[in-house]
Amino acid sequence: MTAVMSPYFGDEKIQALQKARDEQVAELIDTPGAVLHARTFSSDDPAQLGWDRLRNSMVDEGMITLRGVDAQTVETAREELSSFDPKLHLWDLFMADANTIRDVCAKITDSGLPEDLSRVPDEALTPQRARDVQSFLADQGISPFSTDALLGKLFPAQLIALQSSDGRMVAAGFAAMTHNRHSPFFRSAWVGLIAVDPALRGLGIGKHMDALCNLAAVTELGAEATMEFVAQDNAPSRAMLESCGLRQTEGKSVVMFSTSADRITR
Repeated sequence: MTAVMSPYFGDEKIQALQKARDEQVAELIDTPGAVLHARTFSSDDPAQLGWDRLRNSMVDEGMITLRGVDAQTVETAREELSSFDPKLHLWDLFMADANTIRDVCAKITDSGLPEDLSRVPDEALTPQRARDVQSFLADQGISPFSTDALLGKLFPAQLIALQSSDGRMVAAGFAAMTHNRHSPFFRSAWVGLIAVDPALRGLGIGKHMDALCNLAAVTELGAEATMEFVAQDNAPSRAMLESCGLRQTEGKSVVMFSTSADRITR
């Protein structure tokens, strides 16, 4: 009898986070202020969601994320969560509308890939291949999602992977509709988990992957806009996003409040 492969991957803490988020999808998909995230409990409107819910998550998991919030909301969160003495991890929010994505990213993807690289066909993205993606992401310092989340079994999502001629994973990326109908970002897709084999960096493959994911968000998931997050000191990633047509949304940030100074993903 063949053992059923667990959809979860990583250390015990990461697997617990993945499992908790997957189990909450049915509830959070229509909860005002909630975001469908596959790792940390997240909100794009904490006042509407309720600070008690966020405090409970801090107690249970030691971290929460606020997505696309303004400076005043961040300050309110500092006060509401002050008893946890949280450390803040910040990213800037970059966005683009669907027309910009189609115009800019299509030109990038039309340029093609090196001859020995190809996109893994969607029909070949089995749970085992998604496990390969999880392992690849972890090797690049990116905490992965469950295979169910990666394969779009929980909410609309598109996993994209590139492989070499020998079938080895060399790049990955992901797009998903994670904001529900109550959100100011409803119909916007999140793009992330972009990773490239270190041996192939500097060849434009990261930009190509980012363009593929943004295009998939618009053409395959029906997004009216896309969003990505990047740290203020990550100049290469910021340049990559801008080359794909995204621009920083002034006054909006993504902030993780954590009882640990360590980030769970890069």
